[in-house]
Amino acid sequence: MREMFDLITKEGLTPNQFYLLFCMQSKVQSVGINIHQELRALEIEGWITAKRELSEKAVSLLQDIESYFTKSKKKTNRVILGEDAKSNIDTYNNMFPTKKLPSGKYGRSAINNLESAFKWFFQNHNYPWKTVLEATVMYINEYEKKNYLYMQTSQYFIRKQQADKSWGSELANWCAAVENGDTDEEEYFFKEKVL
Repeated sequence: MREMFDLITKEGLTPNQFYLLFCMQSKVQSVGINIHQELRALEIEGWITAKRELSEKAVSLLQDIESYFTKSKKKTNRVILGEDAKSNIDTYNNMFPTKKLPSGKYGRSAINNLESAFKWFFQNHNYPWKTVLEATVMYINEYEKKNYLYMQTSQYFIRKQQADKSWGSELANWCAAVENGDTDEEEYFFKEKVL
């Protein structure tokens, strides 16, 4: 809203003059203003013609301001998740164990929950599906060694609400590790026995 008033003021229009231009464009009767006074000022400044029609600059200004109020179209799931989204989500979910985790929750989540979680993920993180699936394999291999203790479900791994009500993604952390070249290879440490 403030942007609209900043633009009107920058163009040298009063709110009443802008209101009158809007009414002329919409072909509705203006109410509560001195029309004759405002029309004279608009004509002098080139916002309307002598025939009391909107000038090109008035039409352009009204279109600019109208764009502030039109909602941007929501991106479709296909745009956000990619062409093979269903296949990729199925592949992802099938990587998780079918049994209950030590937390008492099933490892695999419902596909619809995963779709909305991935939609959030791809709107907030810029990783391709290849990296996502590679990171997931690393994550599952890591927790499989620990008998899945403290492992997150397939949904919570993508996105989980934190205590402060913000959203976090363990998947994003693992994707960053993949892109940084961190591997799942075990490190071997040699210890010397000191006598």
